[in-house]
Amino acid sequence: MIHIYYGYGKGKTTAALGLGMRACGAGKSVALVQFFKSNKSSELKSVPFDVFEAPESIPFNPGKEYQAWVDSALEYIEKCNSDVIILDEFIDVIDGFVPLEKALELIEKESEIVITGHREIEALFDRADYITHMEKVKHPFDKGVKARKGIEF
Repeated sequence: MIHIYYGYGKGKTTAALGLGMRACGAGKSVALVQFFKSNKSSELKSVPFDVFEAPESIPFNPGKEYQAWVDSALEYIEKCNSDVIILDEFIDVIDGFVPLEKALELIEKESEIVITGHREIEALFDRADYITHMEKVKHPFDKGVKARKGIEF
């Protein structure tokens, strides 16, 4: 089945990783690919998943070098046969770094697919079995508080 956590509220990655932790606890294999995140995300230090290594850093306006990394991540996903595959911020690379048709092909696997991101993509949502919209009501960022290690990243 396909799960989607999307929106501009906090908790998309946390929900996806929580589902992955539950799957691990049930003896299932889990793989994680994080898009638009560097390999310094704090959660990577504690997850018992197979993790496709993210770039050391992400430029403000990623270009060809990031496209090369995305292409290698897509190859990893195509070959991956984990029971659960988490594609964190995957929605946000669709139509920029990943053509929609390619994205739709990737999610047609026997694995449980968990996707996060910010926006709604009708063709993707049509195929989903679970969709949860995370809506920000209030966030410290609105008052100028910067992201805090261990809480937001």
